[in-house]
Amino acid sequence: MIKSNKINPISISSQKKVKIAFLLLFLIFFTGNNLKSQLVDKTLKTQEKEFFFFDPIVFYSNDQHKARLDGYIQIPLENLQFKKNSNTKMYDASINYSIKITNSLNETVVNESIKDYVTTTKNEQKNLEESSKFIVKEFYLNPGKYNIEITLSDINTKKESTKKDNINIVDFTQKDVSFSDIMLVSNLKIEDGKKVITPLVNKNIDNLKQVYLFFEVYNSKDLSITNSFNYKISDNKDKVIENGTYNYTLAPGINKFFEKLSTSNLVFGDYKLEIKDSITGKVIAEKLFSNKMTGVPLNMKDLNLLVDEMIYIATGEELDKIKDAPTNELKQKYFTEYWRSKDPSPYTSRNELMQEYYRRVAISNERYSHYIDGWKTDMGMVYIIYGEPNNIERVPFNDNSKPYEVWDYYSVNRQFIFVDVSGFGDYKLNTPIWDEANTRIKN
Repeated sequence: MIKSNKINPISISSQKKVKIAFLLLFLIFFTGNNLKSQLVDKTLKTQEKEFFFFDPIVFYSNDQHKARLDGYIQIPLENLQFKKNSNTKMYDASINYSIKITNSLNETVVNESIKDYVTTTKNEQKNLEESSKFIVKEFYLNPGKYNIEITLSDINTKKESTKKDNINIVDFTQKDVSFSDIMLVSNLKIEDGKKVITPLVNKNIDNLKQVYLFFEVYNSKDLSITNSFNYKISDNKDKVIENGTYNYTLAPGINKFFEKLSTSNLVFGDYKLEIKDSITGKVIAEKLFSNKMTGVPLNMKDLNLLVDEMIYIATGEELDKIKDAPTNELKQKYFTEYWRSKDPSPYTSRNELMQEYYRRVAISNERYSHYIDGWKTDMGMVYIIYGEPNNIERVPFNDNSKPYEVWDYYSVNRQFIFVDVSGFGDYKLNTPIWDEANTRIKN
């Protein structure tokens, strides 16, 4: 409570680039004070999420002596509506998906419709954004060109989405050496002596520090042979970002390989991986993928603005390194490196801290903008650093004082008083915030 009706605001005019310590932000973001936004009358313009992802990958089946199409489907659980089951006390979602494959003559060779279910516990409901349902469907196809169409629907909400793709099935038996399609793998670990993988079905490397490539190489000869293959990764302007050579001794039949791929030089954009025969120069395998920021509002995709908004979490030296980068590509790289270094879950594609930070920036812009952006205001600054207040007391204008607000944060034992000095809704902090170096924080 405020003891006096009279408040003498202290102006915050320092323009120094001083920052709050990352550890404090981390503790605030990921402890009990991590409250969700209470937006009532405004909606953030966030990037529309894809309902599901699909990645068709063609391998050779030694048992069937023909190509095997593996259709990988990933459904983020946060996209589904769950209903509590009164009998089991679990939470259930119901989906239906259909798969149709037609050949070059437009003849239907596959036409399936499957109903499936997802069941979670009450505790798992709290982390749906971190979980997905994976489905793998196998189809054996003859050489040729095919069209595939997958439609997925949430039975509870009636929401439906369709994806289409073209597939070229080669005759693996007609070549001495041939490649399968390439699978992107976000995580690879060993359990009970076996490799366990998590396929990157959405083909977005996003926040991952590294990914793996999985592919098979087929040797149709009766003897082992040694081959070398050149690979390169190029961006959408055909600029080569990475290149190198794979040298393999291929036993007769199927040879499986995992190759680690660092993402440090893969900044935002679209990429193509090509693998060529080192002798003929012919492309024998390729994969399209991207690096896109997820969880960041569309109106915040300007890199310079994203860097400016880091003022409350990055140090002056860290910001200068990013801002002073001589090229935009290097600026993107430094920006990515910074957030990857702060990622609380580095082996997933989501960077929870980055998403939470920019979510707060976006909410600040929605709530507190006037003649300047909301994140630059004192209220925006406090909200970005500390999140949703536990309590807000609003006092309107009266004869003894100007309008003011009191924000209380019980879990960190902090209170902030904002005064509308001008009378136009431009609330200023009554007392400045100081960082660990005893320096006033100001945007």
